[in-house]
Amino acid sequence: MIRKLNRIIQDFLRPKRLRIGKLLWDKKIKKNKNLIINEKIEMTKIKSIIFLRYDGKIGDMIISTIMFREIKKKYPNIKIGVLTKGGALDIIKYNKNIDIIYEYKKGNEKKLGKMITKENYDILIDFSEVLRVNQMKLIKLCNAKINVGLNKKEWNIFDISYEKSRKKHISNVYKNILGILNINNPDLNYKIVIPSKIDEKIKLLIGDDTNIIVINPYAASKHRSLYKEKVIEICKKINKENKYKIYLIGEKSKENEINEITKDLEGNARYIKLDGILEVASLIKKSNFIISPDTSIIHIAATFKKPLVGIYRQDTDDSNSIVWAPNYKEGKQIFSKDVATLGEESDINKFDIKEIERIFNKC
Repeated sequence: MIRKLNRIIQDFLRPKRLRIGKLLWDKKIKKNKNLIINEKIEMTKIKSIIFLRYDGKIGDMIISTIMFREIKKKYPNIKIGVLTKGGALDIIKYNKNIDIIYEYKKGNEKKLGKMITKENYDILIDFSEVLRVNQMKLIKLCNAKINVGLNKKEWNIFDISYEKSRKKHISNVYKNILGILNINNPDLNYKIVIPSKIDEKIKLLIGDDTNIIVINPYAASKHRSLYKEKVIEICKKINKENKYKIYLIGEKSKENEINEITKDLEGNARYIKLDGILEVASLIKKSNFIISPDTSIIHIAATFKKPLVGIYRQDTDDSNSIVWAPNYKEGKQIFSKDVATLGEESDINKFDIKEIERIFNKC
């Protein structure tokens, strides 16, 4: 009850805080209009770009690797900085297309702003659909010559606004940003750099196992995660003759539940303890088939073009399944048949396992 009341209060206060924040921080002292021609940046005058990804979302960062590679390909001398946190930081830790990585910590905006200002960035590109007050403050403190933002036409702090279509894959957003930088027809493949020491560790963990199936039962929300019983049923259906090695992955907090699943499967599946998202990526790179309701795992599979079943909830407008689709030939989608009622979320587990079987048998 207290939690629900707090959520109601926060929902009431949030728009008011954002309005006050916008009044305080939505200002730009100097406009560098000489660097912009027809909503595109005059790149001959640009030496550096910083990308702001405060949310630390792994899937978004994987797709963002398109931009870092394509910028360096056309403008090899441009310095690229990225601000992010968590697993998203690990995704780019070894990416040689990035020159500087800043770790974002809420409440540390003033210190970060000073660090970033010293680098004298020409372009700042922000990915937030909704800017929090502390993020507005950070953008102002970075003091870049040109600020580029998502759906920010009415904002003073931004010089250029780009849009996100609900009818196109998320990679189209990054293609649009590259267009602003005068980069056309980009390669839209993703890139994850995994150091050899991590690949060697995963090779030791899996030994001589081949024909590997990786199942990730979990997503950010419990409504998008698979039930224990559903995971057991999937494993039994696709591995009737025990021809495959099934690996279940999940955070440490899920270890007990996964161990219960492996016990019920009587050795038909194994829980593999992984330390960080790059170890997950290495395992997926070595696998033959992936099943996941979580798009970060789906985008890792897409990086290596692995056969995949992505499990999605059925949206009323299909936008989520379009924007966050696997977007490659070997990646397939199946959908829950459950429809959300007012005030409730739909259950992702209401899908037909026979759909997974059919896709698996065709691979």
